Parts: sequence; structure tokens; C-alpha cells
Amino acid sequence: MFFGLFGKKDFRHYQNQGAKHLAAERFADARVDFQEALRLCPADAAQEAAAIQEGLDHACDRLGELNLQEGEHALRAGEAQKAYDHFRLAADLAVDRGLKSRAEAEALKLEQPAPAAAPAAGAAAGAGAGAGAAAAPAGVGNYKPHSGGSCTSCKGHGGHHHEEPAPMEMSLSEEDQFYLMVQPLPGDLPGRYAAMGPKFARAYLLIHEGNDRDAFTILQEMLLSGENDIVLYEVALIMFRGGQIHESEKLLNRALALNPQNAAVYLALVQLYAGGGAYPQAMAVVEKMLELDILADQAQFMLGELHETTGNTERAMELWTKSLEYPSVARSAAERLIPILNGQGRTDDVKFLTKKYLKGCC
Repeated sequence: MFFGLFGKKDFRHYQNQGAKHLAAERFADARVDFQEALRLCPADAAQEAAAIQEGLDHACDRLGELNLQEGEHALRAGEAQKAYDHFRLAADLAVDRGLKSRAEAEALKLEQPAPAAAPAAGAAAGAGAGAGAAAAPAGVGNYKPHSGGSCTSCKGHGGHHHEEPAPMEMSLSEEDQFYLMVQPLPGDLPGRYAAMGPKFARAYLLIHEGNDRDAFTILQEMLLSGENDIVLYEVALIMFRGGQIHESEKLLNRALALNPQNAAVYLALVQLYAGGGAYPQAMAVVEKMLELDILADQAQFMLGELHETTGNTERAMELWTKSLEYPSVARSAAERLIPILNGQGRTDDVKFLTKKYLKGCC
């Protein structure tokens, strides 16, 4: 069934989405989808839950690796606090014990005061337990940990969350939270969102905290000084969540008129139309995406979903067969094709797709 920003889906939808994002190296998106899939997965579906958990662990490890790399880069640039935040986030996200330990060790180095002279062996051995609480002297390589905060990035990850003593906890600044949250956006949107300024960043964080009302007030104020496709898009989603579907559609079309290259607006329009059963309009938007080469991989796959939903299985198969050429959606396309091919008795084709795209696992 067609996936959407707005509709409620079962665990298989989120599992498929997570796998697609994982293949496209959109690890933050993959993590969110796998977490939702795990939450919705029935208690008696142990095999499916294990597969979802495997995808979630992989996404978390890749995010951990990326944050570790960012921390090392920040450290080389002399940005100790930024480096510390990335190391702590890497330690919280990573499932792999070696990766987690490496990130924790890097963070611990920044918590410990730089030694004025080499300590005696006994003193060094006894200092470890209290190092995190010691006040680090002012210096490029030293950082005082945040107090009173806690990293919430692993909520929903179950037993893999690593509990730390209070001195090791951290709370990302709103600026860093916003930066991390916009990175998975398509195309040039991460950079454009980041350039929107602190007022927009605050509204964006409020939206993700579930506070549409206060975010709406901020965004409306921003629109008074001039229309912007990003602000219109975010207001449109708030309108939709408030049940104002037609107003949401108008705002999305206004955003698209301002910037015909905004991939997120196309996706929202497609999903709004499909969610309301307006499949011809949804198909027209997707075909426009293909014409302009906007997220061609996702557009190709979505068009197949739309045709399947309207009963045109043959056309859906043609589109998903073409989607096999895109690594980011090849697995999802194969997963859609296999049940249809099975129903047609084409076992050789099923075996080929399973071996090539599903690693031998149905």
C-alpha cells in the first residue's frame, strides 16, 4: 500500500521504509522507521521483530560511526564542546560494543583535566572513577560536561540504551538538535533549513515536540515578512494535522509555485492526494517529479505503488522492474515484485530476485 506522511501504517510499512532509507544511507530516517516498526510489531511475530531489530542496530551503529567521525573532525578544529557532544551521541547511539567503547573513551579524554606532568602509576589508576566529575581547566582540549541533562536520542531502542552516571550525561543544544534533525531531508534542504535562522529552528523543534500551536504562531509571523516555500510547507503539515486538508493543499501548491525544486513539497502533495483517494492527481505530481528528475528513485517506486493501489498490477510491475536499477529502492522493489511473481508461478524469477536483492532471505 502507498506510504504517506499522514496515514497510519502497520509495522511492515515502517520496516520497508527503514530498509529503503538504510540502503540510501539515510540512517537517521532508517532508525526512526525501524523503531516505529518494532513498536507496532505483534508480540507473536518473533522472526519479524528480530529482522527489524537487526536493521535498527545497523542504523544506530552507522549513526554512531558518523558522529564519531564528526567528533574527531571537531576535535581537530579545536571545537572541544562540539566534539564531546558528538562522542557522547555516538556512544549512546552505537550498539556495537567496540564502537561504543571507542566513543566513550574519546569523550572521557575531554572530561579529564590535561595532566601538567605525568602522574604516578598509582595516582593514575585511582583517578579514573572521579575523572568525569573533575572540573577541567580552561584549554582547547578540555571540556566541562553538561550537568542535569540526559541524551534522549535512544528512546525506544530498548535494552541497547547505555545508562551512564550523571556526570557523563549530556543535553544537546537546540542548535545541535536542529542540525541533526534536518540532515536526512532530501536534496539541498538540509542546508536551506539550516540557513533559516534561530526563529525557524525553534518552530521546527516545537513541531517535533508535538507543539504545533506555538510553532504555528512563529511560522505565521515569519510569513508576514514574505512567503518562503519551507515555511509554507511546514505550515501546510500543521494544517493537515489539524484537519484542514484543503488549506494544506493550497499552501503546498503555493510553496511549489515559489520553488518548483522542493522535493519535500512534491512528496507531501503526492501523499496528501493519495491519502484522500485522489490517485490521478497523485500520479500527476509523481510524473512531474520524474520529468524534473526530482528524487527519481523514490518517484519511480511511488508511481508503482499508486498503480498497484488502483488495480493496475501490470504497470506497477513494469515500474518496479525499472526501480531495480536504483540501489536505494531496489530491495523494496524486489519485495513488491516477489509476491506477484510467486502468484504467477514464476519461481525462477523469484529465486533470482531473492538471491540478488534480498541476500537469500525472503
